[in-house]
Amino acid sequence: MNDLDKKLLIKKYGSLDKIQKKLDNHYPIQYLIGNVDFYGYTMEVKEGVLIPRFETEELVSRTIKLIKKHGFDDSCVLDIGTGTGCIPISLKKELPELKVTSIDINGKAIRLAKKNANSNKVDITFIKKSVFKYNPINKYNVIISNPPYVDREEEVGPEIKYEPENAIFAKDNGLEFYKYIIKNSSKYLEDEFLMSFEIGYKQGDYLKKYAKEVFPDAKVTVEKDLAGFDRFLFIEK
Repeated sequence: MNDLDKKLLIKKYGSLDKIQKKLDNHYPIQYLIGNVDFYGYTMEVKEGVLIPRFETEELVSRTIKLIKKHGFDDSCVLDIGTGTGCIPISLKKELPELKVTSIDINGKAIRLAKKNANSNKVDITFIKKSVFKYNPINKYNVIISNPPYVDREEEVGPEIKYEPENAIFAKDNGLEFYKYIIKNSSKYLEDEFLMSFEIGYKQGDYLKKYAKEVFPDAKVTVEKDLAGFDRFLFIEK
């Protein structure tokens, strides 16, 4: 626990004594504080919804640069698996002309994302829907997603047990959502498009090859996070 987190917890609870048992059991500090700073914006967090990670801020930053590069500043964006709404809210705050739709199967996440959008004063369309059942009425120039990507056999930290499993773990060695989205992307995408994904550190080589098979004419790149791990997949056409 850093000094800032300690100060925030003491300010909220009066002392750490009231929450020490939870801290000892690796209960996420973010849930105890009740919010996180994401890309310079305050996002409320609560149990039952995935806590935003620093790596996802990098995904937003790199996606914004690519949106500007391709002139998609006022285009339609689909965010898949919105969680707290941190990705679409940050995109909309930085690029206000974007028309953003966000989907998530978790009703609690959708309610929290709407609340965060309201507190950050941005207009986003939130839909409670599984990506496997989502049939868009229009197409998008940009798809962005930080889907569940952890294989159930993979070792994870003890704090993960407090977060929703369906926002973390995925079938098919963690590849389930990427393969579905990429394979079925024709029903989502305009002719010119950008797809941005956060990925697991072991998934880069496979997903790059898979994306090239589906989009042989597209530019497919895997980029590393600040720790040097494969973390982002970008498909540009």
